[in-house]
Amino acid sequence: MEEKTKTIQITLTEEKETLFVCLRAKALDSRQKNSILHDTKADEILKSIDYNFDKIEASASFDGDMPTTWRAKHFDDWTQEYIAANEHAVVVHLGCGLDSRITRVNPPATVSWFDVDYPEVIELRKNFFSESTQYKMIASSVTDSGWLQKIPSNRPVIIVAEGLLIYLDPDDVEELFHRIIDYFPHGQIVFDAMSKSIIKLGQKEVKKQTGAVLKWGVNDTKEIDRFSPKLKKISEMPLIKSIYIKQVPFGLFKIFCRVIAVFPFSRRAIRLNRYEF
Repeated sequence: MEEKTKTIQITLTEEKETLFVCLRAKALDSRQKNSILHDTKADEILKSIDYNFDKIEASASFDGDMPTTWRAKHFDDWTQEYIAANEHAVVVHLGCGLDSRITRVNPPATVSWFDVDYPEVIELRKNFFSESTQYKMIASSVTDSGWLQKIPSNRPVIIVAEGLLIYLDPDDVEELFHRIIDYFPHGQIVFDAMSKSIIKLGQKEVKKQTGAVLKWGVNDTKEIDRFSPKLKKISEMPLIKSIYIKQVPFGLFKIFCRVIAVFPFSRRAIRLNRYEF
C-alpha cells in the first residue's frame, strides 16, 4: 500500500467529513510517548491532506480525543482475536473512512479484507491505500445492498462498524443487521452504540462541526438483541471502563474518567459491543 506525497484537496461534507475527527485523534495519539495505537500511517495521511482542522480542534483536545483511540484499539484487538481463531476469515470494515486498521492489524495472507464507504470517501482513500489480492475497497453506502455481493459468503466473517451506526436511521440499522445475517452463514459484528441522551447532547456540536446528523441511539442493547434470534451477545463494554485508560498519564482527565465511571449514565453513554450470529 503506497503513500502518495502530494497534498490532497478535501471536498467531503456531513457524515463523510466526520472521518477527519477520527483521523486527527489517531494521528495525535501516534505522537505521544504512551501511544495506544502507534498509528503512524494516520499521521502521514494527516500531513498529506489540505483540510481545515480548526473547526474540530476548537471543540476538541488531545484528552478529549482519547476515547476514540480506546475504541479503535478494542476493535483492533477483537479483529485480531477473530483472525487468530479463523485463519481464513473475511474482514469487512464498514464506514472505513481513512482508517488504517488493516495496517495496524496486519492480517496474514490467508485473510481477505474489504473496506466499504461512500464513493467520495473511497476515491480519497485511494490516494493512501492500494488494492491487492488480499485487500479491496468497495465504493458504496452501507445502506445499499449491492456491496454485499462483492464479498465471499462462504467463509467466517467479522464485520467492524466503528463510529458508523449513529449516523444511520434506526430502520436502516436494523435492516443492515438483517442483510448481514442473511448473507453470511456465521460470524461476528463489532460496533459502538451511544445512549439516546448522549445522541441528543452531542447533536448540536456534531452539526456545527461538519453538518452531520446523529440519528441512532439505544438505551438498552436488548433493542439490538431483538433484531434477530440468530444474534448472540458476546460482550458489551462501557467505553469509560476501557482497560486502556491505564495508559493515560496521571492528571485531571484520568481522575475525571475514574470518577464518572461509577455512574450508570456514564457507563451507558458509549458501549462497545461484540455479537455473533
